[in-house]
Amino acid sequence: MKKINITVVCEEQPGLPGCAELLADYPTFNIVAQPSGLDEPGIWAALGRSDVLVLDERVMEEAGFQAIRSLHDYYPSLRSLMVVEGEHKYKTLAAVSLGILGVIGRSSTVAMLNKAVIALYSGEAWLSRGLAQPLRDQVNREEDDLNFWADLSTDLDCRGKLN
Repeated sequence: MKKINITVVCEEQPGLPGCAELLADYPTFNIVAQPSGLDEPGIWAALGRSDVLVLDERVMEEAGFQAIRSLHDYYPSLRSLMVVEGEHKYKTLAAVSLGILGVIGRSSTVAMLNKAVIALYSGEAWLSRGLAQPLRDQVNREEDDLNFWADLSTDLDCRGKLN
């Protein structure tokens, strides 16, 4: 089996194993680089050799949205996984809108990081359950709103012309 090449740009958290440390335990993963940010020398070459990029939300805040978009423009086959603190639907929406296909909560990394990387490498998207539920709830609310407007337009159709 081909090894999955990974670049990890995550800040270490006291008392928790780091993302690179967690991934290094698996023989199917190869850590290509572990820079502290996207502005380090050699990072772009490392990303060119990587299948998956694991980054935390600090990197997105420091590098900016445009840098993340540019990264995906230059390396369209690179799959990105963002590690976030807490569960907040706006963080997930921001990440997905930038082309990041995976979002995982920091509290889930020990149990799920390897599965998330494998899923991304396989071409699937990945969201931690706690991050996906608020989005599902929002979609359900919007579907209710759409049903309301569909019912209203049917009622109006019966009463006369629509402009």
